[in-house]
This record gives sequence, structure tokens and C-alpha cells, in this order.
Amino acid sequence: MSTTIERSKGTVRFAFKDSNTNLQKNKKKQSLIYLHFTYGKNKFKYSSGYKSCFDDWDFNKQRIKNKVGITNKDEVNGHLSDLEKFINKKYNELSGEYDVVPKHLLKYALDVKTNKVTPHKVKDKKGMSFFEVINEFIETKEGEISKITIRSYKQTKKRLEEYQRHYNETLMFEFIDMSFYNKFNRFMEANNYSLNTIGKHLKTIKTFLNYALIEGYTTNQRFKSDDFKVKKEITTEIYLTDDEIKKMYEHDLSKYPELEHARDVFLMGCYTGQRISDYNGLKNEDVVVIDGFKCFKIRQKKNRKHSRIVHCPITKEMQDIMDSRYNGHPPTKILEQDLNENIKQVGQMLEWDELIKCEYTKGGKYQTKMISKYDLIKSHTARRSFCTNKYKAGMSVFDIMLFSGHTTEKEFYKYIRIKNQERAAHIIKGGYFNV
Repeated sequence: MSTTIERSKGTVRFAFKDSNTNLQKNKKKQSLIYLHFTYGKNKFKYSSGYKSCFDDWDFNKQRIKNKVGITNKDEVNGHLSDLEKFINKKYNELSGEYDVVPKHLLKYALDVKTNKVTPHKVKDKKGMSFFEVINEFIETKEGEISKITIRSYKQTKKRLEEYQRHYNETLMFEFIDMSFYNKFNRFMEANNYSLNTIGKHLKTIKTFLNYALIEGYTTNQRFKSDDFKVKKEITTEIYLTDDEIKKMYEHDLSKYPELEHARDVFLMGCYTGQRISDYNGLKNEDVVVIDGFKCFKIRQKKNRKHSRIVHCPITKEMQDIMDSRYNGHPPTKILEQDLNENIKQVGQMLEWDELIKCEYTKGGKYQTKMISKYDLIKSHTARRSFCTNKYKAGMSVFDIMLFSGHTTEKEFYKYIRIKNQERAAHIIKGGYFNV
């Protein structure tokens, strides 16, 4: 005896809206053809949109008879076959997500299939479509949060639009469920996105859904399920040691002005511990003096509504960079793309070609790759280097977070990727043990 649970398959039949008894009395009377779908104890019906009469209908084949004079019989029969194939496929997809497939999801899928539902017609109870609500949310956040976060929101919206086109579906808040979750994951994997990128978009989707729920655009809370999870993995990130930063600082790049500029901007990040949005493009008017020490007064741009002001000391190295090449001013702003490209070249010139094993999931598949260290250097490496080096030097996490902008120790430790033995050594140096 089988111990597996077997799901009952759906059964499709086509029949007239009017009873056969009534149609037999007037065999030329036109009546709508309905798709009847039975699965388990559930019955679902859906209008095909076509009509026929008793005389023209083959009750055994459940199709239009092959009679001379019925010019659109192939069109109608093709449509019915298409509906039958589609409803079976959709039911199989949904039955993997639900013990009992909801009828409204079958209807919605068929409405999209038959073009009864289009994006400009689908409105929620306040008269706004799925993407109109998302647009409203993004507009409310502009000016409150960083441009980078706004850009991230718009990227997620773009992925959702691509998903909608790919599946020929019309997204609605009411139908965001585990079926959508799984299909979105498969769609992103098929397009070779990494697990963390997929997770980032799912996190933003949940942000959109929370807004829609709070503002009364939907009552759907299925996205709050534990199964609707934002998956992420720890990827390989490097930092530069104090010695490596010193070597980069001292390296003569006067013959390569573009590389020199990128190096100088990057070093400002290494010495301040800020995000690129905060260390790239510092100005003289940002300089203040505190107890005789010159500092950059920086309003961190991550979240303008709750932004923090930090005072980053201007180190001797920073002052030397400004005095020797920029007439006492901070290095001018550079495009992040150019910074990332050029700083890798600087690392290559410094012969940082140690191979680093990088592990990640992309396109739904676990992958490993050996990459030269210089090729892993990017704008964010500067901030990670500051945090890691200050931690290893014995600075308290609380004090480092004052500059870095991390809000919890948990996030800080995940960020610097310190090994357990390094963390233990840091605690021992803090004087908590009689050693």
C-alpha cells in the first residue's frame, strides 16, 4: 500500500449554460459554452465567451461539429482546447501551494489568459492598481530616504513589471501569496540573479505590501507568513589591512591621474568609515574644528528622515592628500562606477593578486570561484576596512558604530566578518580577564 498522498486531478468538460432539455426544444438557439472544472469535491465554471446551439454541438467530443457552414469552428474548438490545457496546467501549479486550490485564483488566471483583466482595468477598493500604489509609495519616500534606496525601490518595481510580462499576468495585491513567491523566485533564478539580489527584491516587495496593507489598499497578509521569507547568504567580502592601506597611500600614481583620483577618494572612505554616498564629494564647507581638531561634519544620507550627523577627524594622511593634490580641498566627486573600476587597477598595480575563494548562489545554483583579491576591491571595501581595522586595534564597537552608522551590534559583527578567534582576542584585550 502506498504511503504517499496523491492529489486528485482536475476534470474538464464543456457544456451549455442552458439546460439540454430546453435547447432540444429549440435546436438553433444559441447558448454560452461554459468550462466546468471539477477537482476533489470542488466545482468551478467559467464562460468560454463563445456560443453554439444544440444542432452544432458534438456532445461526445464536447466541441463544435465539423459541419459545412460553421466558419469559425476551428477558432472556437482551438480556444476550448487552449482553455482546457491552461486550466489543467494552472491547477497543477497551484495545487503545489494549496491543499485546496481557491476558485478565485483559477478565475483570476483565466481572466488574465482571456484578456478580461488588463493592468489599467484592475483596481483595488480605492481605485488604484498595483503599480499605481507602488508609485505612490515611492513618491512619498522621495526626499525622506537616500537616492540609492529610491533607486533600489524602482529596480524592484521594474523586476515586477518584467515578471508580469513574462507570465502574462496582472499583478494584484490580493493575489500575492506563496504561489507568487515561488514563481517570482523561479523567474529571477531563470534570469541568473544571485540569491542575495532575489532576497533584496523580496524584502522590497514586502515593504510595498506593508504600505498597501497599512494604507488600506489591501487586506492580504499572506506575505507575513514565515514561508514568505527573504533568503540571503553571507558572501565573500574583503577588507584592506592598515598596512595595505598605507601601501596604497604611499604608492606613486602621479603618471595616472584618473587612478590617483580614484585612490584618493577611496582612501577618504578608509579613513572616515563612511558609505560612498557620504565620503565621495566632501567639501571644504563640511570642515569644522572641535577642541582644536579639524573634522568633517557629515550628515549621513542613508535615511534623510532619521539621518545622523557624524564628525570624522581629518587624519594627517587625509590632510596630506588634500594639500598635495587638491589645493587644500577634499578630492572632487567621482562616479561610483569609475571608482570601482579604477581602484581594482590600483590593487592590481600593487600586486594584490592572492586568490580568494568566493562562494555564492546564482541562478539557483551554488557556485564557487577563485578571484584575485584586487578584483574584489570596490567602493564599499573602504568602509569595511575602517570598521574591521578599528575593531582589531581595540576600539569599542560602540565607538566604531558612532562613525559607521550601524544601528545594532548584530549587524556590525555580520558586516565586519570577524572570525571567532579574532573576536575572542579583542575581548581579552579589553581587560575583562586577568591575563
